[in-house]
Formats: sequence, C-alpha cells, structure tokens
Amino acid sequence: MARISSSYRTGLFAALTLAVCGFALASPALAAESQCTGTLAQYGATIKQLETFSAKAQALADQNPLYISDVEYYASALAQAQRCAKLLGPVATVSR
Repeated sequence: MARISSSYRTGLFAALTLAVCGFALASPALAAESQCTGTLAQYGATIKQLETFSAKAQALADQNPLYISDVEYYASALAQAQRCAKLLGPVATVSR
C-alpha cells in the first residue's frame, strides 16, 4: 500500500473542505433562482391570496391551536413568494 505523507493529506483535506464550503455557500442562491419559475404578475396574485389565507388561518389559530401549523406554513410560503417577486421585480436606478 502506498502511504501518503502528512503534508499531502493536510493539503488534500484543506482543498476538499474549501470545495465543500464553496458548494454549500453557492447552493442557496442557486436554489432560490430555480424555485422562482412564475412571472411577476403571478407572484403578485399569489402574495395577495396567501395574505388572505394567512389572516384566516391566524383567526382560526386564535380559537384553536391546531391551526398554528397552518399559520406557519402560510408565513413560509408568503416569504418565498415575496423573495421571488423581489428577485423578478424591476431594478430601480437613479438618474441624474
């Protein structure tokens, strides 16, 4: 069996660690872009719907704690839709 010297093992370990960290940092940004498949108008309509559903779920959760998970789900879906709308929205520039 071939033995790998300690300095090569350390260098290999460091390189692999940096590669894994690089993929881990890049993947959330790529995941957000790949999940936003609708148009800005579709996300606007979805946001309005989710706000209505969220308000209804909150009213139900005030009466019955079983609906708290629904409130959390709508909050999560609303946040994702808002992120996508922000990502797809026009970029404002300042002209002088």
